[in-house]
Amino acid sequence: MSSDITVTVKFFAATRDAVGKPRMIKKIPKGATAYELLTILKEQYPQLDKAADQIIVAVNKENSKGDEPLSDGDEVSLLPPVSGG
Repeated sequence: MSSDITVTVKFFAATRDAVGKPRMIKKIPKGATAYELLTILKEQYPQLDKAADQIIVAVNKENSKGDEPLSDGDEVSLLPPVSGG
């Protein structure tokens, strides 16, 4: 039995620019949270660190605090903060 799960990560605006692509499939340890996924991604893509404090995390198209364990097949979106005018 595998100790990893597979999630789809979608990137928008500054996060997409930092990573250089709009989405990726990522294997992460079973039980990892979206916050832990973001930490893993920042290690691979240090440019994400500039936007990391302002990133809004959505799991399966719903806003998330990032502290719930992810499940195999989840979709995690890393969004820039919403600004209005």
